[in-house]
Amino acid sequence: MPRRELTGWVFDIAASPGGMTVWFRTATGETTVLFAPFRPSFVLAGGRLKEPALRAAAARWKCDLSRGEGVDFFSGGTIPAWTFTVAASSLLGSSVGKAENAFGPEALYNADIAPEQQFSFATGLYPLSRAAVDCDGDGTIRSARVLDSPWDTDAPHPSFSTALLRMEGTGHPAHRRVRPLEFIADGITHSLLWEDGADFLRDLLRQVDRADPDLLVTEYGDDWLLPRLLALAGQLRLPLSLGRSHRIRRARERSYLSYGRVVFLASAHTLSGRWHVDARNSFLFAETGLPGLVELSRLSGIPLQRVARTSPGTAISAMQVATALKGGILVPYKKREPEAFKTGVELVVADKGGLTYLPRPGAHENVGELDFASMYPSLMDRYNISPETIGCACCGGYTPEDRAGLPVPEIGAHTCVRRRGLVPETIAPILAKRRSLKERQKAATEPEERERFRKRQTALKWLLVVSFGFLGYRNARFGRIEAHEAVTAWGREKLLSAKEIAEREGFAFLHGLTDAVWVKKEGATEEDYRGLSERITVETGMPIALEGVYRWIAFLPSKRNPRVAVPNRFAGVFGSGEIKARGIALRRSDTPPLVAALQRELLERMAKAGGIEGLRAMLPELREVLEDAVSGLRDGRIPVERLAIARRLSKAPERYVANTAAAAVARELCGRGVTLRPGSKIRYLLADRGGRAMGFLDGTETPDVERYEEMLRFAAAELIGIADSSLPYIGILPAAR
Repeated sequence: MPRRELTGWVFDIAASPGGMTVWFRTATGETTVLFAPFRPSFVLAGGRLKEPALRAAAARWKCDLSRGEGVDFFSGGTIPAWTFTVAASSLLGSSVGKAENAFGPEALYNADIAPEQQFSFATGLYPLSRAAVDCDGDGTIRSARVLDSPWDTDAPHPSFSTALLRMEGTGHPAHRRVRPLEFIADGITHSLLWEDGADFLRDLLRQVDRADPDLLVTEYGDDWLLPRLLALAGQLRLPLSLGRSHRIRRARERSYLSYGRVVFLASAHTLSGRWHVDARNSFLFAETGLPGLVELSRLSGIPLQRVARTSPGTAISAMQVATALKGGILVPYKKREPEAFKTGVELVVADKGGLTYLPRPGAHENVGELDFASMYPSLMDRYNISPETIGCACCGGYTPEDRAGLPVPEIGAHTCVRRRGLVPETIAPILAKRRSLKERQKAATEPEERERFRKRQTALKWLLVVSFGFLGYRNARFGRIEAHEAVTAWGREKLLSAKEIAEREGFAFLHGLTDAVWVKKEGATEEDYRGLSERITVETGMPIALEGVYRWIAFLPSKRNPRVAVPNRFAGVFGSGEIKARGIALRRSDTPPLVAALQRELLERMAKAGGIEGLRAMLPELREVLEDAVSGLRDGRIPVERLAIARRLSKAPERYVANTAAAAVARELCGRGVTLRPGSKIRYLLADRGGRAMGFLDGTETPDVERYEEMLRFAAAELIGIADSSLPYIGILPAAR
């Protein structure tokens, strides 16, 4: 067959027998399937390994073996390394397991890098890259040239069509009675009835083929919809080709703990030649949309469908791996660097975390908020903080004259000045690109363009956020708690410096929280606050920007003690009219829509006030808003959907001991055959007879009006107390007489 050259974009990459399947979007808009021969590999390294034993193992495992050298991550020295190339991608996991059993995990390197990512590192054909490929007539790629870089801010890419597949109604479809299936494309909704059986499936496939979307977005697709469709197709012995080929790949489900919260990740169902993203099973899609997923996929080398179902931590870890491979550094199979011993006094000094002030409860006018831009990642970049650079031997020395490292404030450690760390090497271009995207966002004149840049820079924000957390994560291969502590030590130093500079310039310091400060000065203008931010930037060497000047802001008190404020609980309005609130009911995911709507309306009215006196003048109006909401609740005019409470299960339903409303609903759902796991979300109504699952209400339930009224008054008191100095900041507002 004659060879041909195609120019376009790598749409998707998936492992297949003998190599990689590459779905390629041509410049003419056609999506075609290509094949690239490729075999993944792993490495065994170390001076204690004996080559005869390695060659014998390679023969048993049917791997090709080549000898070379690699760079040890912590020491920076070279060590002998042997690369095992497996016969097929499907054999990588089992071969690594055999190598671990035979030679131990400490000898394994580059061992758990996904074949798709290995392919991207080896060929340069990363997901969504623009490339020219030379291939045979049968689609086998012989050579390729990448025509762009993942760091290009304005790299062109084609437009992608989208369709939505969901069940009619609200909430998890397994947690309620069966409703029709909706397929939405080009603004047209097609309703399909499950009862139609084979005709239902054929009609669905006709709609998918007609719309031919690049991205199929579902709601609960991984957890319920696709498994149910596959089961129905199996019963009827009909094919279910939702992708551009018949194959649907399925990964395992799991529950895990993240920042103190149990999260359930449903079993991923990925398509061939078409992306499938479950909007309810993707944090990143909810936060950044398709532009953010494209950005993260290009930077991390993780195919889009998989990056949609991972955490930002997985993406930053993949980027660190790419940085390591580029520098010839061997990637440890598992974390090997234990925390160094510390005395109790040393722990008290080093393990303080970010600096947090305790503001006095109260409202203030003309307050400026100044935020350090990406503070912790910027510190990691500026001070070369990385696991291998903290306390390095090359800069430590045995005498004061030999010590060349940069001292870390307060904790007595130092960072290397001779070798650039892997972590700052990885995040420096992310910081630069995010700055560029934010500038483009501000300069954009069209709302769609501005929103696209916002989503892209938000995706990078999450990479930077987790890059700090991964320094202290116990399982991170490129993590070390001493590096994490060094970042927070520098952060405390910079925040203290900002406080001192502000007070020196005549500003009153009201509050400080990790990377932000709130200051005020009588009669200060926005330019005065900008001048202060410029002085802090110059003197600390860290960019700090004026977030805005508040017309009024209130630091809210503890729910238990009205005389004590909570650092991350406040509400205020900038001069532009923009509202900023943290730590109140409106921000909680388990707040009923009715209660959240009340706080939202109160804040929107309060935003019109020019200051504290204006707020006080609004008191009758604000109380009236509350009483109207309470009256609607008492009169039964509130739809039950607006009373729904959403909760995430922290453990398996059978492990709940207390007879709470959430536990009762979990038991009810299990009794109806619903499978619940730790991290699953449930929605319920507080009724007179206890909690009831929202999806199975039959109209006979009576909402617990008293408890919902208590929620309304409590939420109103959080905000109305700002204006009414005669009331405590927290408590139940008395009913109108």
